[in-house]
Amino acid sequence: VQVQVPDPSLLRLSLPHHFVAMFEESIYALIPPVVHATARQDMYKSKFPTNVAPTATTFGLLGTSAPGVKNVGGQMGAIEGAHRMRKTHATFGKEAEAPKPLMRTSTAFGATGEVGKTFQRATVVAPKPVLPSKAEFSEATMRVAAAQSAAKKNFVQANAIENILSAPKREEGPIDWKKKADFGKVPIYLKNIKREITEEHEYIRAMQEAQAAAAPAGMRLMDEDEKLSLIFDLKTKWDAVNKEYQKHSTLSLASLDTIGKVKRKEAFEAQLAQIEKDIEKLSKPVLWVHSPE
Repeated sequence: VQVQVPDPSLLRLSLPHHFVAMFEESIYALIPPVVHATARQDMYKSKFPTNVAPTATTFGLLGTSAPGVKNVGGQMGAIEGAHRMRKTHATFGKEAEAPKPLMRTSTAFGATGEVGKTFQRATVVAPKPVLPSKAEFSEATMRVAAAQSAAKKNFVQANAIENILSAPKREEGPIDWKKKADFGKVPIYLKNIKREITEEHEYIRAMQEAQAAAAPAGMRLMDEDEKLSLIFDLKTKWDAVNKEYQKHSTLSLASLDTIGKVKRKEAFEAQLAQIEKDIEKLSKPVLWVHSPE
């Protein structure tokens, strides 16, 4: 008899706490609970025989005179009609007969009268390798001879003999650079750079001449040196004026207590602004000025 005890973890979800305590360590579990044994049921066995076709089955009707179904009345025993439900050869096929010889046993054309043999394909024999040519044979012979001689060579003795018979190396003296073929000549890359600079100067001069030829009446093109000199003088003047502007206490509104200080501050600022405008004008690439002629 098998005793089935429920799992306490499953009962914990649905039973009260005093029932759960029966399966755990608790005061309620001092007295063991009464376990009822359940008897195992017998295996189910059908009352119908297993070798009888089911009611209204469609199996086993091929080649018979039965209708579309069989055993409609539900008989318990096998019922055979006027025709057998299985034919004598209803297997995987008719019984096989002994095979006949494929070849004729005639004695015509020199036949021996024996039963012909089956065809057998002739085995293919691998062809022999091609013989090497005379040059290949001599080359292979030389390689074998070299390998044999190298295996028997005494490298220590051979190196000693080679060093004894070799000519001593000459130390190279100092190089005389004056004897070089291009000594004292200008390198080619310097000639190319000089030529490029000359071409660039010629191009600039041609542009200046073209601009001077297209100048308006009474105007001339200002040179680059003259322009840079004027810009330098203006920057020097701007530094001097700015120094005087910073020296006077006219930067804060509290110090502008008189009309003279206000006018002096405005004069410095106007002078600095004018110098900055002049520098901006001279910074242009092309400047036309009045010619004295």
